[in-house]
Amino acid sequence: MPIRRPYLLPAIAAVFAGLVAAVPSSADLNSSLGNVRQHENNLQSSISADSRHIATFQGRINDLQGRLQSLETTLATEQAQLAHTQASLRASRARLVGLQSRLARDRRALAAQLVARYESEPPDLVSVLFSARGFADLLEKVDDLRRVSRQNTLITHYVVKTKNAVHIQTVRYAALEAQQSQQTAAVLTQRDEVAQLKLAIVNRQARYIRARSRKSARLATLNARARALKHQLALAQARAAAAQAQAFGIASGVTPPKSIGSFVPHGGAYGFFPAPGTNYTAGVEPIIAARLDALGKALHLHLIGLSGYRTPQHSVEVGGFADDPHTKGMASDTPGVEGVSEATLNQFGLTRPFAGAAEADHIQLIGSA
Repeated sequence: MPIRRPYLLPAIAAVFAGLVAAVPSSADLNSSLGNVRQHENNLQSSISADSRHIATFQGRINDLQGRLQSLETTLATEQAQLAHTQASLRASRARLVGLQSRLARDRRALAAQLVARYESEPPDLVSVLFSARGFADLLEKVDDLRRVSRQNTLITHYVVKTKNAVHIQTVRYAALEAQQSQQTAAVLTQRDEVAQLKLAIVNRQARYIRARSRKSARLATLNARARALKHQLALAQARAAAAQAQAFGIASGVTPPKSIGSFVPHGGAYGFFPAPGTNYTAGVEPIIAARLDALGKALHLHLIGLSGYRTPQHSVEVGGFADDPHTKGMASDTPGVEGVSEATLNQFGLTRPFAGAAEADHIQLIGSA
């Protein structure tokens, strides 16, 4: 028949009252954790909605990209045509300058000839006939008269022809200038349209990227908050279990099992329970887990392994060091052992190597500290 100890009730009540005053209650922590998880779900749903929204616009973005490539091809063609027109324009300008110079020269020659005819009476056939000093001289003077007539006609013809060529070249030059202006305006218009389309695509992508980044950052913050709340909840539950065990007179000094093998995950209320995502397979972590499991079962404690092996980067991220014992597979952060004495830990081959309340759950093997 169990022995009743009514005088223990006030002590038990005092222990639990002190525990409640020291740390948040499990109900409060569960409520906060539920709120954080709800926010996480909402953010995740919003990110998924953004992804679906982006997917619906992907077809339009592809169409814009196709139009952009087409416009760039057209722009390249028009730039080539513009370069050809500019080359033709330069050649036309040079030809026009040459024709204008030639026209000026022919006009000077024609003017000189007209002045000469005005200053000296042009010879006619009769005066040539009477002034000739023989038949040979007559033939020579008639040939000179014919040659002068042909030269006058030729110069007049050249002047008229050159003038017409200058007019034609001037018209062509004006047409090329107009064509150049039109092509230049077309090229600038195409460039503006290409730039606007590029800007529209970049703005679409940047807007969704910024939105996703903001939501992802908020989600990461909430994930960190959830991990912190889980840690606090595990601490609260472990402290409550330890306080309950101590209040009901469970011995803190027990004889450990003679043989402690490798850790095997299990169910139940007491023992060691690695948290999801933790690694207790590297280094001596399996031995630490097995001894913590034996300790928990012997003392009726629910010990949660929050952190076993960690990579150097992960260790720094959670406030540790790049070469701390966790990175070597030699330590475990285990809420629930804070109330266990160092002597009891030593009986199971364990030790608490660092002093202070913040390190009360940091456990290593004896001799590895």
